[in-house]
Amino acid sequence: MVTRTQHGFTMIEMLVTLSIVGILAMLAAPAFTSFIASQKIKTSASMLQSSLLSARSEALKRNADVIVSPVGGQWASGWTVAVLATSEVLSSNNQGTQAVISGPASIDYNNAGRVSSGGGSAFRFSSPSTSDIRCLNIGLSGMPTITSSGC
Repeated sequence: MVTRTQHGFTMIEMLVTLSIVGILAMLAAPAFTSFIASQKIKTSASMLQSSLLSARSEALKRNADVIVSPVGGQWASGWTVAVLATSEVLSSNNQGTQAVISGPASIDYNNAGRVSSGGGSAFRFSSPSTSDIRCLNIGLSGMPTITSSGC
């Protein structure tokens, strides 16, 4: 008599495995939500820092004042980089961010690459989904730096 061996999982084994995976996924979901919010804060801060560095560089290169201003008065909605005298838009970030951003009304770089207001400006990036924050500080020289401590 020839016996056949079957390979695979039984229905019970499959249901137990799926139940365990489901329980582990439910336990990991809150931590993952916080992680995503934290990454959005970091990304928003890096994108604004890049735009500020670009504005500073353009101000030096063009020997003209360059302004970085929020779209619709809200930094979280995006921002534009433009030459102040001609209103020529050099770049824009209109995709918005998922972070809550508080900061000055605008940043003006003069033809020497310094912030016209004398520096000392700061942006604060946060989210209601996490306690993580990022601060983007603009020094007297106009260089923006990101820190994870208080603003």
